[in-house]
Amino acid sequence: MSASRASAEGRRGGHDNGVVTTSDAQERARASRRETSGPRREELLAAAAACFDDLGYAATTVELIAARAQTSRPTFYAYLRSKDEAFLAVTEQVCAQLEATQQLDGIESLPPAAVLRSTTRAFAGAIFANGSLVAQIDSRAGVDPDVDALWSTLRRRLERRFTNYLSGLDPATIDPCVAPPQLVSMLSDSIVRGAARLGRAPDEVREQFINDHIRLTERAVGVVADSRPEP
Repeated sequence: MSASRASAEGRRGGHDNGVVTTSDAQERARASRRETSGPRREELLAAAAACFDDLGYAATTVELIAARAQTSRPTFYAYLRSKDEAFLAVTEQVCAQLEATQQLDGIESLPPAAVLRSTTRAFAGAIFANGSLVAQIDSRAGVDPDVDALWSTLRRRLERRFTNYLSGLDPATIDPCVAPPQLVSMLSDSIVRGAARLGRAPDEVREQFINDHIRLTERAVGVVADSRPEP
């Protein structure tokens, strides 16, 4: 839900889904805190992420987030407008973490197999580190336009970067089974949804998923056999 829509619903009902009405001065103060961040807001977002991860979106409330952050409900509203805004801020953080995993130094000098293995492992690891959050973000994107805007933008950016990387490789080093744009889209769906389902799985299950996805990616991309590093 967008901030303006959330505020409008709050005004009509007085209180809806953790949304409360505020004065213009309070809105300006909250916007200033959002722009400058600060330890208290970061504590609230960490508490929100933990609540969403443990309880799910529906069961999480402003009261529970405030309690986990060891603060009060009024303090929550001094920094965040609603539970929806908290979820959106958590989504921003998760998206930043996922994007950072694909920024590999010296990528031009590395063999394709090494790049695929490193980025696959890092990306899946970031999904695992966020527990159930990526699965929830993927689900919420279907009903919340603001979450969808963040999530879709990240997915498109990462897929475009991967496609450009594959398209720029020496044709002698890879033999993709389908055109890079379609291949990247399929591999992206596979790792995002596959890893998200294993957010709470045992370490050995997660490791098996990573190894399986690396093999799948190498075969789909058509990495030349003699350029693959040892498992």
